[in-house]
Amino acid sequence: MKSGRAMRYAPNIGLNSLDTPLFLESVGSIDPIEQIAFIDDHGFAGIEDNFLKLRAPADQARIGAELARRGLEMGCFVNNVESWNLGRWSSRDPDEQTALQGELELSIETAKRANAKLMTTLIGRNDRESPAFQQAALIDNLKRVAPLAERAGVIICLEAVNARDYPMLLLSDVADAYAVALAVGSPAVRILLDIFHVQARGGDVIDTLTRCWDMVAAVQVADNPGRAEMGSGELNWVNVLRHIRSLGYTGLIELEHEVAMPGIAGEHLMLERLEAIDRAI
Repeated sequence: MKSGRAMRYAPNIGLNSLDTPLFLESVGSIDPIEQIAFIDDHGFAGIEDNFLKLRAPADQARIGAELARRGLEMGCFVNNVESWNLGRWSSRDPDEQTALQGELELSIETAKRANAKLMTTLIGRNDRESPAFQQAALIDNLKRVAPLAERAGVIICLEAVNARDYPMLLLSDVADAYAVALAVGSPAVRILLDIFHVQARGGDVIDTLTRCWDMVAAVQVADNPGRAEMGSGELNWVNVLRHIRSLGYTGLIELEHEVAMPGIAGEHLMLERLEAIDRAI
């Protein structure tokens, strides 16, 4: 590991939009190739790009080629980036089922261009129907498309997000996402564990990690409150990351956050906090 860090961290190059990479001020550009160069120069192991699917196919291919050239890894991108808050995956409507399969097929093409594998998938909720019935429909829909994902070598990563910030989504507890992935029974359906959402949901982070670990495909981090960098909030990141490492995790720790303080100074502080935490692991 060229950085000498204890964990393999991966900054985002577009958290809330294509125009919001983590190191916007330091790089002075939203160009993904320039962002990747800065990330590589600072010893990171890869990137995540929520909005990869909205980039032009040529840019997706450029990102994949640049990551390969630099020996970096592509982390998560959002599969249903334009319908994330719709009740598509939790519906039995044939038109919705056709639409979600079409979205997945487009995501697979995106993954091929960028040499990606992990696809964040958010599950919208229908307030007019029982959550239990919606969860059952979700399991059936995942079973229906899982063979397609298996053949393509990609993983549909179910993300549970806290209801405080995202009340329109079905899966607010990691336990629910875990139960769904387990019921589907496919290696192409796993969970994305975002520690910010676990903490915002009620905490108990280390025990939650342990209980659901066999279904975890990817890990994302942000501190709470504020969804800024590790060390800006209440979590004990040294203990959390030590535990993740003790579980045998060798994947990316995706930096799914903003910076607590604006400007270049804030980005420098974020880097300092990251280095201090990593040294203590």
